[in-house]
Amino acid sequence: MYYSVEAIEGLGEYSQLDLGKALVRFRRTLQAAQRSSIDVKNSYDFYVLAFKEFHRENLADAFLYYDRASYELTAAMNDSKLDLKGFRLQSARTISFFFKLYGLYAVVYGILAALLFGFLIYRFSGLEMLDVPLWSSFFAGLGSSAQILSGVADDIRKEGMVIRYKRVWYMILPVLSLIFGYMAYLLFSSGMVAFNVNSQSQSFSTMFICFLTGFSTNWLIDQLSKLSKNI
Repeated sequence: MYYSVEAIEGLGEYSQLDLGKALVRFRRTLQAAQRSSIDVKNSYDFYVLAFKEFHRENLADAFLYYDRASYELTAAMNDSKLDLKGFRLQSARTISFFFKLYGLYAVVYGILAALLFGFLIYRFSGLEMLDVPLWSSFFAGLGSSAQILSGVADDIRKEGMVIRYKRVWYMILPVLSLIFGYMAYLLFSSGMVAFNVNSQSQSFSTMFICFLTGFSTNWLIDQLSKLSKNI
């Protein structure tokens, strides 16, 4: 059994629930490392031992195996770095690992999407399709970009990483938000939902509603899914 001062001191800091969550997060970390072509075999072997001891409710050994798995993963990460005359530099594999683990691809995508929709609003706000201004879709796209960035921040705050399926889901949000923004404009311009404001204020209110519609794309999809099940 592997022991370290840090591991022994950390034994009292983890409850069974905390250790279970840590093992779940660590499994996702290993998956991100493996997809980045980092050799995680030694780390994975100790993770399996930690997982087995955890389900036997042998928390002390489970934590020590988990700590050793973390140590082996750190060693694997260091081995994957570039060695330049004694200096360890991040390699393409380690950079890919951090991008996958912390959803940095989604962050870059969200920023680029926000810049794109901002440009479209500035440059093509006068375009219309079936008498509906396309800025309605562009503002919704801008809202979806904000949802991507806030979603990544919230995932990291809660989970310490971005879950893989969410990273893929974030890529689809702007496309869906364009449709929802277009429909939101139709809804509010039809008079079904009215604002008791002047014409200029109503335009700004509609822009804001389209933005909120894009930001709420994920919630709208959930509601439509529930509705379809009840039909």
